[in-house]
Amino acid sequence: MRAVMFAALLMWGDGHQKTHLTIDDVPNRPVWIHPVIPIHGRKAHQEGYWMSPPSILLCHEGPVTISRIERAVRYWTRLGYTFGTVSQALPGNPDCIANKASYGTITIDVPSQTFQFGTHLGSTKAWRFTATDEIFKARIEIIPAWGSSERILEHEIGHALGWRDMNSVGHIMHGVWTAGGYNSTGVKNGTE
Repeated sequence: MRAVMFAALLMWGDGHQKTHLTIDDVPNRPVWIHPVIPIHGRKAHQEGYWMSPPSILLCHEGPVTISRIERAVRYWTRLGYTFGTVSQALPGNPDCIANKASYGTITIDVPSQTFQFGTHLGSTKAWRFTATDEIFKARIEIIPAWGSSERILEHEIGHALGWRDMNSVGHIMHGVWTAGGYNSTGVKNGTE
């Protein structure tokens, strides 16, 4: 009986809808999803902020170009954020080699060994002081083939600025790439 039920489940599925691609998933990879209870819902939630404008360092063989970074920075600048210099690291940069980030810097690089290939297009880690919520460094990793794609870098810079994923269709911080967009409601600098 179990074998018959298992075969039926494989043939017809479990009745749940299939979806494709999220910011954190590989495109055109069908997966079974179950009803989702949004963690942060439709309201933007920020988990930290920068006291000083962060510089952006692109590792030598990074997944994006300087002009692509400048375009993504313009998106966030229009929302009231400021950034320091945007530069490309020389070959052999210690932070890039060791998969680290320097104080006051958002480092952009290709995925490290801990990157969740098969489930992510990009990933961001931001370090912050828990007592004050001040972000003091961040590291963005993007699969090189996706580096020039629309919204992925903007979304990851949003994480570097402290913004969490949210469940609002068309929003820059929507975790599902196909459901995201350039809507910036609630993520302007100084938004309560």
